[in-house]
Amino acid sequence: MLKLLAPLLFLIGAVGVVVISDRPMPPADYTFAQINDFFTLDPPRMSYEQDLRMAYAIYEGLVRWDNETFEIEPALAKRWELSEDRRTYTFHLREEARWSNGDPVTAHDIHYSWQRAILPDTAADYAQLFFLIDGAEDYFNWRGEQLSAYAALPERERTEEAARALRAEADERYRETVGVRVIDAHTLEVRLQRPTPYFLDLCAFGVFYPVHRPTVERWASVSGRSGRIEQRHDWTKPGKIVTNGPYEVTSWRFKRDFRIERNPYYWNPEMVRSDSVAVVFISNGNTAVLAYQTGSVDWVENVVVDYLPEMIAQKERGERDDLHRIVQYGTYFWSFNCTPTLPDGRDNPFHDPRVRRAFAMSMNKNDIVNRVRRVGEPPATVFIPSGSIPGFDESGSIRGVGYDPAGARRLLAEAGWTIDEGSRRLRNSRGESFPVVELLCSTGSYHENVAQAFQIMWEETIGVQSRIVPKETRVFRDDLKRQNYMMARGGWFGDYGDPTTFLLLHTTGDGNNDRGFSDPHFDELVRSAEEAPTPEDRMRLLEEAERYSMEVALPVVPVFHYVRYYLYDPDRFSGISFHPRSVQYLWKLENKP
Repeated sequence: MLKLLAPLLFLIGAVGVVVISDRPMPPADYTFAQINDFFTLDPPRMSYEQDLRMAYAIYEGLVRWDNETFEIEPALAKRWELSEDRRTYTFHLREEARWSNGDPVTAHDIHYSWQRAILPDTAADYAQLFFLIDGAEDYFNWRGEQLSAYAALPERERTEEAARALRAEADERYRETVGVRVIDAHTLEVRLQRPTPYFLDLCAFGVFYPVHRPTVERWASVSGRSGRIEQRHDWTKPGKIVTNGPYEVTSWRFKRDFRIERNPYYWNPEMVRSDSVAVVFISNGNTAVLAYQTGSVDWVENVVVDYLPEMIAQKERGERDDLHRIVQYGTYFWSFNCTPTLPDGRDNPFHDPRVRRAFAMSMNKNDIVNRVRRVGEPPATVFIPSGSIPGFDESGSIRGVGYDPAGARRLLAEAGWTIDEGSRRLRNSRGESFPVVELLCSTGSYHENVAQAFQIMWEETIGVQSRIVPKETRVFRDDLKRQNYMMARGGWFGDYGDPTTFLLLHTTGDGNNDRGFSDPHFDELVRSAEEAPTPEDRMRLLEEAERYSMEVALPVVPVFHYVRYYLYDPDRFSGISFHPRSVQYLWKLENKP
């Protein structure tokens, strides 16, 4: 099969390889291929895997994970203490830590960076993670009210001078009311709302990493019109960006390539195994494989090709040793738009959870996995991968919604939709057909194949027509954030080792809740869990939240749990972690001598 594909691969990839090789710079110590360019290098605005992978290379947080065991290790903080009530952490930062321009890294940098992450001005997807800090949520809400009051002022009173005074007031309130306190240049105290067993895990997560205040502020201003802090993102470009991690950014050509090199001021140079790393952005999976085969890249971080099943078969027969499988801490799903109305103003049938459950019950996920994907992913009926978190649903009692076409039709009838015997179309009591379901997905991957399978299943089982709407990744992401869709493909990888890394996506107002889903009962379960008297009580409440969201409310329909395949020569390239969390530290990777 692969021999027959070789000429086609060559033609498809020829242009890509020419682009890859067109570099006016020395070869990097190693080069890897990834599908998408980076969306941002600003830590609090990160949410995509490729952005966070780069965060762990160019920035450094208070602590880091051992990416083989996921134990917490010192990083920017050389040590810390936890108070007896388990609410106050005191971090002692390394005096020798430096930014890539030579400036010292201090507790003030963390203090400032966490304020940026909390401010609604930044519109950070993960702002709610910081609400664990005492006073942070109140501060977030206060700032929103402050900006609303400012916007209501007469236009003549809204000036740049007034906006600067507004920001000064916000800065002072942050210092006075939020539990992040600078003791001295190298000592930071953090007071939490309640004991949080996974707080250090969060500190290792890229969105908690510091930024260089003078650099960021050079590209920030306050708007006299809105009072908001407006951030230009030119500061993240090569030649301007200042970072504190093992590497610094030296080149970034949009949708072409990216390069990092050793940060000469990094406090622990012995930790860094390669002097330079190049990333090439190859959206076509065939081109990425060809780039690897021709030696243009050393590692393909995600093998996405139609002939992957044949490559897997070769691996199983012992014919190749460069394809590597990792079972991941993540779930592939499709989101329902849960808002009352569709983007065009029509009533949204997916606002009714019965309709959402019925569509899920009309999906044969075994067929998706075995006939469409064919790469060994386990089908999913729950959001949180089973057995992935110690102490959570260890009995496997949370079942989710399975394949049940007859049950789906009964649910739709309860919701007022029945199949017309003549047309075989789903209609309501007024004779109106169920809207054509638009399936939003990004181009350049397998999502359209999955969507085509859904089309056939829904047509046959519940009489619903659908239309696939593929869009370029950035446009897709914008539509997702604006809820400009009916159903949309999605994927989520756990960011830390606790059920809330998945469940918070369904809470009202969460920055990653792209479905417009809001359910007071679910929110109350999650809130009650955070106030539970014991860790065991907390886990039982979070289990109930997962059960309710996957068996009753269903804001998303899980399809399968991820399996990823890397492509690299193990005799030549080393340092890859096979932990399900799939965090790869670029500074650990190297071509063997």
